Amino acid sequence: MKLSNEQLQEILVDYLENRDVEQLLQVVLNCLMKNEQRIFLNENSEIRNKANGYRYTSAHYGNKKFKLTIPRDRLGIFKPLILGILRENQEEMYDFAFELYGEGLSQKAIGKVFNKIYGREYSKSSISNMTSSFIEEMEMWRNRDLDSFYPVLIIDALFSNVKRGNHISNEATYTIIALKENMKREIISLDHYPTESASGWEDVFKSLKQRGLKSTNLVIADGLAGLENVVGKEFPKAKFQKCIVHLKRNILNKVAPRHKNEVSDDLNEVFKVGSANYNKEEALERMNLFIIKWGNIYKRINNLRNSNNLIYYFTYLDYDYRVQNMLYTTNWVENLNKQYRRVLKIRNSMPKEESILLLLGKVAMDSNIKYLKYGVHNFKFDKDLLTNNFEK
Repeated sequence: MKLSNEQLQEILVDYLENRDVEQLLQVVLNCLMKNEQRIFLNENSEIRNKANGYRYTSAHYGNKKFKLTIPRDRLGIFKPLILGILRENQEEMYDFAFELYGEGLSQKAIGKVFNKIYGREYSKSSISNMTSSFIEEMEMWRNRDLDSFYPVLIIDALFSNVKRGNHISNEATYTIIALKENMKREIISLDHYPTESASGWEDVFKSLKQRGLKSTNLVIADGLAGLENVVGKEFPKAKFQKCIVHLKRNILNKVAPRHKNEVSDDLNEVFKVGSANYNKEEALERMNLFIIKWGNIYKRINNLRNSNNLIYYFTYLDYDYRVQNMLYTTNWVENLNKQYRRVLKIRNSMPKEESILLLLGKVAMDSNIKYLKYGVHNFKFDKDLLTNNFEK
């Protein structure tokens, strides 16, 4: 029997008098799938396939829940189009949940947001399942293959609270940002250890080499003891630069307020950046004069005289003056750490190590997209300057 549009409308109106819209949509979806199967079998009659009963499932779309009767075929190759649409909606929800998680919202808070948007309750475990679905993606990103060569590696660790057993520990998340030959940055490593140590960084470097990294020209880090030895062991041809910003900060924290401005000005004269005529020999002489001037007043500054590691703060002067401003500090990682702290600040602690890697991994993956899209400098470096160790 063939019905007109008006007759169909009348039947639907009568149907809705005793049923709600969700029920009607459920009937329509099931009918669409059945009709889609009929068309599919007719168009593919040469493969000798036919209908083979139904399977039943529940699906959500927005705040609506449907009980679906999905037609099956004998060969198992028929896939209703409507299921793909519902699956995309589910994936969008998962993406949204992870975006909120990456912004620092707890799973409980995400559940409340979803309740307002989608009109149904989502338990903490349901939200956990959504965010956990990204663990595999994040692990693939963390363990992806690397380039065999990066001119520069900038490394640093961020400390945050993680629950271990019945105790809260302040633990270290290690991050490495690499400068590529095309002058773009790439976050190549994100790892978590209970503490920051030279041996921890040695493990991280070994992991990088297992993923394909063979060499680098320069490693930039803070003042962690013993790190220069690990760099020399794992990357024998690499130079090592200790972060000048960290050194300045440590010195200024140990002087009286009345001397801070003068000490800061003197340090700026020692650690000049971007001057074509300034060299390491002149910088070391100025550092010696700085220690003589202030060492009689502050014992900690005088102790710099006996430091075997002081030379590592002047490695940047071995390189062309046009790139020195990128090579004397770990600021790139420090800026990323600020983004980490933003999503961590509303949490007293993370429930486990995997949780902090998932949360900070989301931040790192998002930042990495921007890093790989844009270069770090407007200056047009020629290829030789990048491939010849940045040296003058």
